[in-house]
Amino acid sequence: MRQLKSTNSGNTENVKSKRIFAPRIISDHIMVQEDFERLHKFLLETEGLPEVSDDMRELVEEEWPELVHKLPPKVS
Repeated sequence: MRQLKSTNSGNTENVKSKRIFAPRIISDHIMVQEDFERLHKFLLETEGLPEVSDDMRELVEEEWPELVHKLPPKVS
């Protein structure tokens, strides 16, 4: 979502709203805002991952369903 923001010079500029993530435990690690941002950037830049934990898969499915195709197939 983009919003218009007034500047000191009287001009307006587009500002992308920053998504806020609640801290979450993933694979015995507490993920905070910066972790989510790094992970999202990594997923956008990566073609595919060789393996992911069930916790990480669940996170990606919930937060970025459009990136699930970058995850390896589920293993039973």
